[in-house]
Amino acid sequence: MTNDLNTNRDQERNRDQETNHNQESRQNIPSSTSQFVNIPKPTDGKFEESIPSDYPELSEREAIDLLKNGQVIEKCFIRHLSLSGEFPKAIQLKQVYIKHLNISQFTSQLNFNLASCHLRRVIIDEALFKDTLSAKNCHFHFLHLKNSRFDKNFNAQASKFSSKVVIQNTTFTGKIRFWEAEFKDWFNAIECQFKGKADFRSAFFEAGFTVSKSHFHDDFMFRGTHLALKWEGEEARFEKLIDFSKAKLGDFVYLEDLIQGEAQQWAFWNTVSERILVRPDQVEGRMKSEEEGEHYKAMREYAVLKRSFEYENQYSYDDWAFYRFKVNERKARAETDHSLIRKVMNVADWLLLDWGCGYGTHPIRAIRTALVMIVLFAVIYVFGFEYLHQVDNVPFPDLQPSALLNQIAVSLFVSLAAFTSGFGDLRDVAIGWMNIPIMLEALLGTLMWGLFIVAFGRKVIR
Repeated sequence: MTNDLNTNRDQERNRDQETNHNQESRQNIPSSTSQFVNIPKPTDGKFEESIPSDYPELSEREAIDLLKNGQVIEKCFIRHLSLSGEFPKAIQLKQVYIKHLNISQFTSQLNFNLASCHLRRVIIDEALFKDTLSAKNCHFHFLHLKNSRFDKNFNAQASKFSSKVVIQNTTFTGKIRFWEAEFKDWFNAIECQFKGKADFRSAFFEAGFTVSKSHFHDDFMFRGTHLALKWEGEEARFEKLIDFSKAKLGDFVYLEDLIQGEAQQWAFWNTVSERILVRPDQVEGRMKSEEEGEHYKAMREYAVLKRSFEYENQYSYDDWAFYRFKVNERKARAETDHSLIRKVMNVADWLLLDWGCGYGTHPIRAIRTALVMIVLFAVIYVFGFEYLHQVDNVPFPDLQPSALLNQIAVSLFVSLAAFTSGFGDLRDVAIGWMNIPIMLEALLGTLMWGLFIVAFGRKVIR
């Protein structure tokens, strides 16, 4: 027992000596942290263990004094750093390890620059940044940003976030940039204002992304981003482009509850996803590539939506996306081939397949087209009525067989018979050139019946 007590006293004596040595060394710290001497520091956690051994520990008071004097702090360790009040000079920290950073009721007049810093826990509350905040290539363990305002840009390019990122009731007047950032946990933005572009291009999210009740005044860029879990924009308002081009979205993308401004547009170019939940009325007339005449790109984008609708068994939405796909496919062909044959084929494509039956997705269109054809051919038969074989049994016997009312009735009967029965039973109906429109109508009638059956069967079977 005595030996144990003696051992404990020796350990305490050694710690006291080490503490005195640190205090003596710190009295000689110069004003520039680039000349810090090596000072031992405790390693009571994983964060401290990651600090390079030659990094000295800087107290909070010393760090604040250096920052207020506009000096650069670099290559050191700060256990706690609380910033408040107004800082008129630029703040620059380079390759600094900070365990706890609290910024509250704070105003920064000039740039706030964190370059390649490691920060374990960062809480920013009621802060005003009048100039750019830059946090490039930094490593955040936890970031909570609330009730603050950024008058210029917020740049966290190529930074890493090991835990949750929570942004609440914060206004970004300039651009916000998370290009090539890496998020190990959820990203949540709640009741925020993004007045500049929100750039999340090529970012990597191992969890999910939610923006609820937030307002995006400029483009929202999610291009080339990898997202493992869900994307949700519940009651978030978007005024301009939402760009998911080349993004890899592994889970559900909930777009049905977001609010669209008048100029809002979409981009899904080469998006990899099968779970995009959006309604056709949200996309109609808002596909950026289609509105700008880039029909090949629009065709590919509608293919992405079609695949998502089919995955969710939303077959009416699937038909809509397929129809838009075919329309843009036709227009894309016309852009690359200007030959006369292609122009004729495109006209036939539009008349019979698009207007005629909606590429097999609208059986009502097939019925409408059939009725229009029957009436048009009946008009032809009226003008060439003398070339039709006269019959004694006319619909209106009290009138002359050549009376206009009888001509119309007989012509409609002939047109309907040609369209529905084909030419087989009508060989003795007309003479001379009148056989040509009858033959053509019989051919078109057979074709339209087939298109109607395909469109109707598509709806019923699924």
